[in-house]
Amino acid sequence: MNGPGETELRPRVRELLQAVEPPMAPVDAIVRRGRGVRLRRAATVAGGLGVVAIIAAVTLLPSPPTPVPQPPPLPVTVPASGVSGPDGTFASGTADGHAWRLAVQDIADPGYRCIPAITINGTDADLLSPDPGNGADVAIGAAAPGIGFAFVQVPAGIQALVIDGKKSVPAIAATVCGQHYRVAGLAYRLKHPPRLTAQYASPGAPTLYPLPLISIPPPGVAGPQTNGLWNHVREISTEPTRALLASGTAWSVELIFGVAGDCYEFTSPGSPGDPETSVCGPISTPEGPETIMAMPLSYRPAGLEAPTGYAVQVSPGTVRLRATASDGSTQLVTPRVVAGRRYAAFVIGTSLRLERLTWLDAAGKAFASTTSLPQSGYTQFQP
Repeated sequence: MNGPGETELRPRVRELLQAVEPPMAPVDAIVRRGRGVRLRRAATVAGGLGVVAIIAAVTLLPSPPTPVPQPPPLPVTVPASGVSGPDGTFASGTADGHAWRLAVQDIADPGYRCIPAITINGTDADLLSPDPGNGADVAIGAAAPGIGFAFVQVPAGIQALVIDGKKSVPAIAATVCGQHYRVAGLAYRLKHPPRLTAQYASPGAPTLYPLPLISIPPPGVAGPQTNGLWNHVREISTEPTRALLASGTAWSVELIFGVAGDCYEFTSPGSPGDPETSVCGPISTPEGPETIMAMPLSYRPAGLEAPTGYAVQVSPGTVRLRATASDGSTQLVTPRVVAGRRYAAFVIGTSLRLERLTWLDAAGKAFASTTSLPQSGYTQFQP
């Protein structure tokens, strides 16, 4: 939903942007929103907030200090053929002993409509845009501490990305879901965000051109990095999918699936103040770890005691999810298919805790179980 005055603000925003002289160097001072957990309806308001952030960077921030000399770019390996590998890999390497790979792949469950996305190490997906120019970056925490990863969907005519004027990373052709993309990917140190320029291939075109498609601020400039969530540098045209996952007499859990991640809204109408919460977590792939999201409505400083909602994007073979509470009671939850992916949602009562989750197959047999469960936020578990 648009906030008060936001509709009137946007024409003025465009006028201000048109009046700003384009920079002669790559735009690397744009403060980008989206670091940290997205708040309510983040998947639908990114456009307006992103434009405001650009204006703030251009008109309010002081001139950046003289750049500190950058260390050499981290090595990147790309397919020699110029075409992504059989598994969709278009960039890979090793950073501080941690192997990584960026790939284009279908993240829908088998048998459902195709969903094209970029993945890092086979999970933590980011939906692909049909339009070239999309760029995003991500960190994955303990799996590669201190390392970030980025990709750019490049238009025709751009041959490669040049990192800090030192290393050229060729654009690679990839096909998934019957759609064709040209993508370039890299790894970088979070303390030393890279500066990217475009290298053109056509005769007569400039060899290098400033590329404001992806500009990565240092840690802390735009907020803390949230592991597994991709940060975009421009408005994405892909509309999020909204669906009600589960509901009861006094609660509901809704899914918003899109470029902001797997986002959920948990509401409890009729409770004091009609509390609600909205949180986002990484998008898992069918073969990747499942994100278990906890959404407590309790707020003890205000004396509010309320239930906790849970949501899980479950693996294709999951027919039931059994939730065991601290009093020994159990719930059998049937997943719902949304946009070709299975999700399960349920609620644990005010005075209880979730003690165990168990995954059941078509025969009702348990094939995975965990007691490492969050009371708030999220954790990931590989069944």
